Amino acid sequence: MLYRIPEEFHAVDAHNHVWLKDGRLDENRMRDMLAAAETLGIEKICVSTPLLSPAPSADEVRAANDAVLRAMRLDGRLLGFCFVDAALGAQAVAEIDRCVIDHGMCGIKLYHQHKLQDRVQDPVMRRAAELGIPVLMHAGCYRNADTLARGPLTSHAGDFLEALEVWPETMFIEAHIGGGGDWQWILRTLEEVRSDNFWIDISGTVHDAGIVRATIDAVGIDRVLFATDGSFETSVAKLLAAGLDREAMLKITSGNFARIMARRNREVKHV
Repeated sequence: MLYRIPEEFHAVDAHNHVWLKDGRLDENRMRDMLAAAETLGIEKICVSTPLLSPAPSADEVRAANDAVLRAMRLDGRLLGFCFVDAALGAQAVAEIDRCVIDHGMCGIKLYHQHKLQDRVQDPVMRRAAELGIPVLMHAGCYRNADTLARGPLTSHAGDFLEALEVWPETMFIEAHIGGGGDWQWILRTLEEVRSDNFWIDISGTVHDAGIVRATIDAVGIDRVLFATDGSFETSVAKLLAAGLDREAMLKITSGNFARIMARRNREVKHV
């Protein structure tokens, strides 16, 4: 039985976060993360610092991304995603340019300050399309009042389908099918997805039997990404328990992510 992802797959964790201590990058915890990833056969890790505040300031956003930049400098296996709040308008776009053009981050991470398809997101979505980078959005379909109260603007699968219609040129990654909530409703809704600009990752603490297979059946093998969101062991176990053939494993662990990264437009200049 396998207990790690074989090296031949060059696995990329497409959704994870940095560790902070007293508001700064906790380098010891990051080294522990990298050691754990190496043990489990994870070659690279995409990290971000999403802020939970409903209206973070430009300075707070910049500080959050600075922690990610320090992580990238700490170890080249850490790939940065830039957190922004679209309500900051031109400042949000400038922060994307700073992180992506100036410092080599490879995507955008959004939290639940706004629904994904909210038109306030327009400058961010258009800039993501121009740069050829994906937008990873915190997502779920919650049914209990307490969870809904903590994230009333959390986007669900239907919101992603709408956003794909509003911004058809933007690449979207729906976060953590295993992140809690009604994942079966999510997959039933996503059976309608037709866009080649949509992916969903398998991360999260939920590891119900068959969840990876069900995700593949719903959206297709070319739209599924390996990720952990910090749940290393269970995410690796979900993947290995799915009993996928070599071609499917290659796509989920690294191939699909590589196709996304190949679309990055390195000729785009600052707006």
